Amino acid sequence: MAVKGSVSTHEDGKTEACWHRISNKSKRSIRGLWVDFNGDEAEYFQLEAGHATPQMTYTTHLWRLRYKDTGELVGEYAGPSAELEVQPSGGLSVRSWSVASPQPKPEWGEYRKRGSALGIEIWAYDCVLPRAVRIAEQVVGRMLELSPPEVVRRLVAGGAKVAIIGRHQVTTDIPAHSFMRWAEGGRDTDTTTRGLGGTGQNPVTSCGEENLIMQDDKWYTSENILVHEFGHTVMNIGLSAEDRAAIKQLYDAAYRAGLYDREAYIMENEDEYWAEGTQAWFHATIRTDVTGGVTTRDKLKARDPGLAAMMARAYGDGPWRYPHDSPGQFRERSPSRTADPAASSATAPGVSASVFPEEPSSVPTLSAPGVEDGMERSRLAASAAGGGAGGCLGTCMPGASGGRGASPGCGTAVWATLRDAIVGQAAHPMSKLS
Repeated sequence: MAVKGSVSTHEDGKTEACWHRISNKSKRSIRGLWVDFNGDEAEYFQLEAGHATPQMTYTTHLWRLRYKDTGELVGEYAGPSAELEVQPSGGLSVRSWSVASPQPKPEWGEYRKRGSALGIEIWAYDCVLPRAVRIAEQVVGRMLELSPPEVVRRLVAGGAKVAIIGRHQVTTDIPAHSFMRWAEGGRDTDTTTRGLGGTGQNPVTSCGEENLIMQDDKWYTSENILVHEFGHTVMNIGLSAEDRAAIKQLYDAAYRAGLYDREAYIMENEDEYWAEGTQAWFHATIRTDVTGGVTTRDKLKARDPGLAAMMARAYGDGPWRYPHDSPGQFRERSPSRTADPAASSATAPGVSASVFPEEPSSVPTLSAPGVEDGMERSRLAASAAGGGAGGCLGTCMPGASGGRGASPGCGTAVWATLRDAIVGQAAHPMSKLS
């Protein structure tokens, strides 16, 4: 049964934050539409047959579901947290849904701030090695050491944080990403990711402990994931709207000109174009399949001078490269092959290659079914509008302005009401999959 309600904001005292879980049991694709203050519909997600997604909202906000192919109304709802299920035969069923708080395992210890770099906090459970925290601090600090001050200021003001996924944890064990376990269909966050990029709505960047310390990494032996994911965060939060628009123009031009293999991951969208370019800028990958062969700064400058200029604008053009002080060498996906020693053994001025001494550890590691070929490179999209049909988590709260990603409803004030019950230390719960 559909229940209508009036649109309200969190400031007027008439509404409360809540979650809906929308489940599509039909054989047709569904559009999820928020009804704004003028009665107009704004699309927030599309849901393929058999998929489900969480949606954060307010109890008085009206949501409308339509079939994608015909626009026919399936149903609408406004009210407390509920599961909205599109029935196989048509129509919408609504039942109460309780948002359960994820319970960390006792052996993980406390989830807390473990370090910081230029005002950007590093968070992890106690089970994560101190060495991994120090490496994360080093990588973030080096990436931003020559960035314009306004880039760093935006990141800090936007609440940018880094969370380290323990070797025996999964992505949704990170409080800021725990809501993703409520999705269904399409990509499984915990089996297809070991790191996600931050957005303006959910400014937490995550990466795997094993990738940071370069030990027992069964997924990404030939690249550093923090450089990639934090690159997303820099674009989403640190850069201006004008800079992001310029990146989109550069991506469109590169796609049209065929600068890269159009099937390569770097051409997935402007977000991955930037993140893969960031890895090349800092020599943080030796993969050629996803980068179109561009794995170094010089190669990027030669192939795509426009993107290289934007990299210099965001990060500066200094001497640091990731291999200068990395804890090990990259390995090709074949375990018997390693990176070019000349590319991995150079030391940056004033940086000791042994800055991260080994630490003994008896922490168990995850068993993985395969290596990088078996691990889809799922990332968080860089924009509030990211995500394709069936592939997004529509969790950006509509608010006073009625615009996606630009409303007060995406702010800390409303999230504070759900923080203890749902995701612990996260400042914002809104994220989207790429």
